[in-house]
Amino acid sequence: MLRTGSITAGVACLLLAACQPPNKPQPLTAADSTALTKIVTDYTAAWNKGSVDGVVALYASDGVRQLQDTVALKGANAIRTNLNSALGTPMRPTLAIQPTTWLGRQDLAVGAGTFTLTPPAPPAPAKGAAPAAPPPIAGKWLNAVVKQADGTWKIAFDAITYDAPKPAPAPPKRGR
Repeated sequence: MLRTGSITAGVACLLLAACQPPNKPQPLTAADSTALTKIVTDYTAAWNKGSVDGVVALYASDGVRQLQDTVALKGANAIRTNLNSALGTPMRPTLAIQPTTWLGRQDLAVGAGTFTLTPPAPPAPAKGAAPAAPPPIAGKWLNAVVKQADGTWKIAFDAITYDAPKPAPAPPKRGR
């Protein structure tokens, strides 16, 4: 009888242990938050230097970059090809990124914010007034960032949308 009671008690303990909720994911640490902020800083710096390799290095090797109204760019080579067209010109726009939030746990974070791309002024013509610079392009971004085995954070998914252009002012009404 004692042996049956011990077995029953042991099974009950195992069942109770199995019914416990899984370990709660740990929140982001201060070091994680610093690393996530650094991704934004490094991305901006690499873009503004025209460093395609610097931007691509911030993505996971199987990362995805989803631009508005285009197919998803999957992997470093596809992202590099896309960025070569955007950054491989002296007329590349200057990027400013404003993160608004980072949420996550110890191995996964989601960040969101806004950005502005400011085109450079066109070169001055030989004669006459220089044309006005195109207006800045504003938009929003959403990133899923994953902590790698070596402790670094890499962008796994990057979604970019552009704000709709502001409508032109209505022409003045003419009197009759």
